[in-house]
Amino acid sequence: MQKLNDKLYRAAIYLRLSQEDGDISVSGKNESNSISTQRDLIHAYLQKQPDIMYVTEFCDDGYTGTNFDRPDFEKMMTAVREKKVDCIVVKDLSRFGRDYIEAGKYIQKIFPMLGIRFIAINDGYDSADTGNQTNDFVLPFKNLINDSYCRDISIKSRTNLEVKRRNGEFVNNFAVYGYMRSPDDKHKLIVDEEAAVVVRNIFNWKQDGWNALQIANHLNKLHVPSPMEYKRKCGQNYRTGFKTKTTAQWSAVAVLRILKNAVYTGVLEQGKTTTPNYKVKMRVYKDESKWARVENAHEAIITPAQFELVQQVLGMDTCRAESNDEIYPFSGLIYCADCQNPMLHRTATTSGKKYHYYVCSGNKRDKNSCTTHNIRCDLVESVVLATVQAHINLAIDIDDAMSQMEALDWEQREVRKINAQISAMELDVEKYSRIKLELYEDLKGGLISKEEYHSFKEDYYLRIQSIKQQVSHLVSQRNAIEGGLTSAQGWFAQFRQYENIEKLTRNTIVSLIERVEVDDNKDINVKFRHADQFAAALEYLELQKQRQSKIITIKEAGWYGKNIPQTANSVAQSVSY
Repeated sequence: MQKLNDKLYRAAIYLRLSQEDGDISVSGKNESNSISTQRDLIHAYLQKQPDIMYVTEFCDDGYTGTNFDRPDFEKMMTAVREKKVDCIVVKDLSRFGRDYIEAGKYIQKIFPMLGIRFIAINDGYDSADTGNQTNDFVLPFKNLINDSYCRDISIKSRTNLEVKRRNGEFVNNFAVYGYMRSPDDKHKLIVDEEAAVVVRNIFNWKQDGWNALQIANHLNKLHVPSPMEYKRKCGQNYRTGFKTKTTAQWSAVAVLRILKNAVYTGVLEQGKTTTPNYKVKMRVYKDESKWARVENAHEAIITPAQFELVQQVLGMDTCRAESNDEIYPFSGLIYCADCQNPMLHRTATTSGKKYHYYVCSGNKRDKNSCTTHNIRCDLVESVVLATVQAHINLAIDIDDAMSQMEALDWEQREVRKINAQISAMELDVEKYSRIKLELYEDLKGGLISKEEYHSFKEDYYLRIQSIKQQVSHLVSQRNAIEGGLTSAQGWFAQFRQYENIEKLTRNTIVSLIERVEVDDNKDINVKFRHADQFAAALEYLELQKQRQSKIITIKEAGWYGKNIPQTANSVAQSVSY
């Protein structure tokens, strides 16, 4: 070995351990056992080096080696630039860093330029040992091996997490507000009743017409802890860069985040974001088709039917009263039947008395697009109330009729029918997605031109999007029916809660009505929600009526209990569900 320069080096020792490396302390100690091991090994080495004087220590416990964005590493580099140290000692190259390019740049370019001696004890590397030519030859290979180790760990970790997500296991750091980890299984969510009450209130208030800011202000007035403060209250070490006040308050954004989260219906959606690779930590959003989505993964706080309704309410274009910021009962639901534009609420004062009416917004924007027409609010409310009362009575009559015919059989039949349609459409999506991918091979093989490739690709993309919209609509229908199946009485029996209704509320209107249209003659047309279910139920009742009529005919003819003629048997089979 060539004799080193007669110089006393001022050394900084650098220690690092990431969670992926393991051995992180869970016993309450301030640092991991491996950090202690690294420290002991380096100090033992320095005691045998008379030309190196220990000055200070820098430690990044719990930080990855795939990048150099570490707090104590930055402090060490500051000390280097301020000439406080001129030697860095690590246990081995992997403790310094696992990024092949960055580690090599520091060791072979930056440190020599700054006059820094670098020592990796277990790898036998000492930059001051110029006589050992194998150092510079072996160093890149060792850094490459350390880099490859990180890559392998990253792939295994991603694969493991994806398997857990697809199996419905919860793998995020913190449970969403309203839930907590099960004490028996940390990958399972259970309802946190204290927070779940707040979640239910938020959905109910939104259905009643409150906006997100009103809900947030009301919760703050009631001194309900915000999701962040609630986590702290429960002893969770939760931190965020968005906090601006000493005590985090409820905000409209926090309320909307809850209202739009399907987790409250028992659906576990995970893997919405990812990183390009193990070196780049920037989060990017994945396409919704690539999310890990598992139905009935945990107990629901909100029924799917109410969740679907709230999503529709969130999409409404609503206006509010000037005096108290309350939403108008028909806001976002009343339209002009002639031009299909929303109708606007207006107030006029005559002889000191206020009159409320709706006008066509299309005519307000363009006098030639529609006629000038309006209608009094009280007239709309009285007509719609009478229509709703008749609709509810019809629903109750249907429910009474079906209770004698095993109505739940019909509802389950409808769910099976919808599930079959969804399955068929999902197969179509897979087929078109596969064809879309194969188009590139056809382009490379010369089977289609570049123009044809782009045209076919766009066509299949539009087909897939159209099918996905249809699936979304069918899922909404299924959720509406299943919302009734969870109760003892069935779906139509839900309308009994509105029996003998005498006044319309915002909650009732958005729950039952999809759209109200008013034409130039002031004729009012009410389109109810779940019209498809009503039509299917009436069709089912008619088929059952025909079936019962046929059975009665068979009984009267004396065939009942005997061999049924083929014609009658065929009829019975055709209406059997």
